[in-house]
Amino acid sequence: MSGSASEEKVISINLRRIWDYSGYARTPKAVRFIREQAARHLKTSVDNIKIDESLNALIWSRGLKKPPRVVKIKAEKEEDKYILKLAN
Repeated sequence: MSGSASEEKVISINLRRIWDYSGYARTPKAVRFIREQAARHLKTSVDNIKIDESLNALIWSRGLKKPPRVVKIKAEKEEDKYILKLAN
């Protein structure tokens, strides 16, 4: 991103409904759900959404059964793809 103006958007995604699934399915579902919600907010397809390592580490930090309840992300556009990062 040297010198190019990139498009940024901050999104807060509530993962409350992920907790309705059984324990072993929660964190993988949360990753898919974050990509789907970001694609919906950014008006693009799920294939154009990439999750940054730091965001992925946060989602998986408490293990397979206990993803976070709310995630605040920052979406940065690079060329035709969006990269989701932590908002902090």
